[in-house]
Amino acid sequence: MSDNIVKFPYKLKKTQMPIERVCDLAKTRLENVVIMGVTKQGQVQLISTFQDPAEVLWYLESAKMGLMQGMVLEEGEIDEEE
Repeated sequence: MSDNIVKFPYKLKKTQMPIERVCDLAKTRLENVVIMGVTKQGQVQLISTFQDPAEVLWYLESAKMGLMQGMVLEEGEIDEEE
């Protein structure tokens, strides 16, 4: 069974900014968003400004590919001044 497990050599680093600050930053920089998170009840929830599910899926798959290839931002690479 252990031969079916793929180990990712990359680790995500959590930003130290609170959710409100991340959303404020996104609001000023981004035209459209796909936001995925966990509610206080532990349920996964997805919110998007895209109406077409195909676009949402494209961005999710792009994020998945980036994670699998190790293309993630390290802590401190989010420039709040841009």
